[in-house]
Amino acid sequence: MDLAYMNHPARKILDEARWAAENGFDALDLTIEGPAALIDSFDPAELRALLDAAGMRVVGHTAWYLPFASPVERVRRAAVEEIAASLPVFATLGATMVNVHMTRGVPLYGDDDELQRNGASFAELAHLAEPYGIQIIVEHPPWRRFGLKQIRAILDADPRLGFHLDVGHAFVAGIDLERLLDELGDRLRHVHFSDNRGQDDDHMPIGAGKIDWQQTIRLLKRAGYDGIVTLEVFDQERDFLLLSAQKVRSWWRTLE
Repeated sequence: MDLAYMNHPARKILDEARWAAENGFDALDLTIEGPAALIDSFDPAELRALLDAAGMRVVGHTAWYLPFASPVERVRRAAVEEIAASLPVFATLGATMVNVHMTRGVPLYGDDDELQRNGASFAELAHLAEPYGIQIIVEHPPWRRFGLKQIRAILDADPRLGFHLDVGHAFVAGIDLERLLDELGDRLRHVHFSDNRGQDDDHMPIGAGKIDWQQTIRLLKRAGYDGIVTLEVFDQERDFLLLSAQKVRSWWRTLE
């Protein structure tokens, strides 16, 4: 297992990458989003040199609020084109995975329309990403109405899509993690860790909420996952993030 740090979108990307390297992270979960981490806010070659010197890998992350399920076709297409524009940058940085987020549709159009539009957007991106050697991985939302059935429906839009598990989202949504991994473990490509109390996606340090992290790690290991785990912990005091990293590394090393 490699542990990744996600840059905060309100901070400069190069400063965030230097901090991650100095503090022993194995990878950067690079989110390209505003206000301070937009696609034209940094030099990809400079960032690549920094990461290569530190021996760090990269996972691509994109803005969670892009309207992939909009029933206004020009708006939906703009969301797809925004991700497409980032693919050459992610490829330059050596990323082989780029995430996208399932997003809300319009209630009047119904749930099936929401699933279909998300799936169509991601299938198109899977096709556009393939020449770059990038897999599009789909992150599920922290919504109680959105469970395993809905996740599977979107992934079924294209066999090239991978599954991006956010453990905090699953906890808020009330999803049975063991069943989720049993059914979708073969498509699991990336994992996010952050804690919460089961009501909101709080991005708390590991152990500060109600998630059973030792059981979570046991389930991931049983499913055969040994890839990158991102700590998506946003706190003013980074000591809590570093303590979270220590806990996760220790548990991953010792738990069966």
